[in-house]
Amino acid sequence: MPTLSVFTDVPLARKLEGSLLKSYKQDEDPKKMFLAYRVCMTDEGHPWISPVVNKLRLQIAQDPSLNYEYMPAMGMKSFIHASLELLLGKHSEAIVENRAGGLHTVGSTGAFQLGARFLRTWYRDARTIYITSLQKELHGFIFQDMGFMVYEYSFWDPKKLCIDHSMLLNVVEASPSSVLVIGSIGECNLTQSQWAKLMSTMKSKQIFPFFDIPNQGLSTGDLDEDTRILQSFVSQGFEFFCSQSLSKNFGIYDEGVGILVVVALNNQHLLCVLSQLKNYTQALWLTPPTTGARIVTSILSNPALHAEWKYSLKEVVENIMLIKEKVKEKLRLLGTPGNWNHITAQTGTHSYLGLNFQQVEYLVKKKHIYIPKNSLINFTCINANNIDYITQSINEAVLSTRGPVKCLQKINDL
Repeated sequence: MPTLSVFTDVPLARKLEGSLLKSYKQDEDPKKMFLAYRVCMTDEGHPWISPVVNKLRLQIAQDPSLNYEYMPAMGMKSFIHASLELLLGKHSEAIVENRAGGLHTVGSTGAFQLGARFLRTWYRDARTIYITSLQKELHGFIFQDMGFMVYEYSFWDPKKLCIDHSMLLNVVEASPSSVLVIGSIGECNLTQSQWAKLMSTMKSKQIFPFFDIPNQGLSTGDLDEDTRILQSFVSQGFEFFCSQSLSKNFGIYDEGVGILVVVALNNQHLLCVLSQLKNYTQALWLTPPTTGARIVTSILSNPALHAEWKYSLKEVVENIMLIKEKVKEKLRLLGTPGNWNHITAQTGTHSYLGLNFQQVEYLVKKKHIYIPKNSLINFTCINANNIDYITQSINEAVLSTRGPVKCLQKINDL
């Protein structure tokens, strides 16, 4: 008699990693390239690592005084403190008043796991999550699996070829009491008055903010500027969660270096929230990884190393801006139809090319350049060795599709 398996009815799960990377890996064309990596890339096509990180790796590996016992469930205290000051500023009123704290997590995914669990249990009035389309696959499914209704929104207007601030304001005005996930605030480009209007609406509708800071310092090149708006939320009396990832801006991608930041109205509330989150960590991972946290803490607590790290971030951002300028200029010299100013108007490592579906398909199938359907690419993947091929291919893609050419020309005439 055959043994019945308890796994008989278990289907294959849908892969979160889309077919784009899989298709790229299977492509045997020598000119193929992938422009959708999540990490920063060097001109040689390797993941970028801040030079100061390599120094610290060697020092930590050779330090005989380090204790490799399990960390407390809350994580490394010195790492949490350094991360809080980096995010909110050393003189933040929330830190001074002892109403800001955090837990050392396994990257941003761990932070969202903790935050979502807490909100499901203790914020019973909100069962709706609004999250950007870019974060849906990364973090939206965490909320979805916990029973939240997840809605997507986007800052990018594909028709106007620009970041449309009103899209976020419209989402907030139309939503009921809910949780709003706001990612990469340094790239939102909202004015102070627009942020003020957003905060006023969120407060009146009791919308809970859940910030996602995945790459502080890599949006504008200024660590403080990339998170400055958080100070306004603190001063306006908001309570919020914030997922702070420190993997990308240090180049420690394999460590999952993160923290879930909690800002409360007072210290008593903070301690109660942290106590509940601590219990969740014991059920999820017991103790977080420490090597990356040790590297980050060592850099942030040493003025010389801190300055060296900040300089390396500035170099990356300046290189991104230069690459964007070169791409725009090469498209102009090629006579590519359309206005390409939107490329340089965007900040951060990832920006929209402004291509439509047919043009993206042309790049993938004809030129073996793999980019997402929404044409959001990682500009650190473009370098002196491939920029000519990429821009010439974009030009071909636009010229080969009559409808999009007319659309782009119409936009250019406005």
